[in-house]
Amino acid sequence: MEPLEPAFSPRRRVTILLQVLTVLVVAEILLVYSNVTGDASFSFATLLVDLVLVMGLPVLASRIVPRDRAMLLGALVLAPLLRVVSLAIPFAPSSPILWLALVSVALLLASAAIMYAQRLHPRDVFLGIGRRRFIPLNVGLAVVGFLLGFLEFQILHPAPCVTSPCPNPVLWTGDPGTEPFLIAVIVVFVATGVVEELIFRGILLRAGIRVLGRRAALLYVTLVFTALHVGFVSAAELLFVFFLGLLFGVIVLVTESLWGAAVAHATANIALYLILPFAVP
Repeated sequence: MEPLEPAFSPRRRVTILLQVLTVLVVAEILLVYSNVTGDASFSFATLLVDLVLVMGLPVLASRIVPRDRAMLLGALVLAPLLRVVSLAIPFAPSSPILWLALVSVALLLASAAIMYAQRLHPRDVFLGIGRRRFIPLNVGLAVVGFLLGFLEFQILHPAPCVTSPCPNPVLWTGDPGTEPFLIAVIVVFVATGVVEELIFRGILLRAGIRVLGRRAALLYVTLVFTALHVGFVSAAELLFVFFLGLLFGVIVLVTESLWGAAVAHATANIALYLILPFAVP
């Protein structure tokens, strides 16, 4: 058996991480082109590119010692996997909530698997109350979530996730697109507030800190997070997402807790996709 590779030099480490980021961006651009032209072959190309990352990153990570240097590459699998899962599960325009629920369950299981493989405890990925003296900071972030959603709505003006929400779960007929408002809120909360924050500001940020340090890890994880929003085809949206990624990351690092960012992220998306499309003409 060939010996394992030694820890990469800082320059080599940055080069590899930038290459991964570049491949992610290329995959997202291919997906945008597919959506614009209607050519499904480019969606297939996106899937292939992301699958190469999903399969290649663990192989590369397995060749590196010490272990903490390999953990970031292993954790980065979650970024392309997010796109692979979203493409592999057929999107139903009549029921995006159901689609979002299926995607979030798959990603939550993948996140749990990464945590188990890397021996990460909940506290390691900021799943806890954090520093008690900074609880007001998390509360403040959670409170401004709706405002963040309103600001993003001014940029995107997206269609709602449900066409005609049913106010009463008991009276729901089961028709796609008419999911009860409470169910839709729970799905969006889990998918964006819990799953996305666990992946980016939890697992990836923790792994990045061990390799890059706090500031560089925050910047890199935020860039990866922003790259996965290229599909909105909006420079303003990318700048907004980049700012939010930095804001959430800074507060997570200061408070050592995800809950403020998770609630703010979820509330912003609930406002963006479930409330404001019906409330704002």
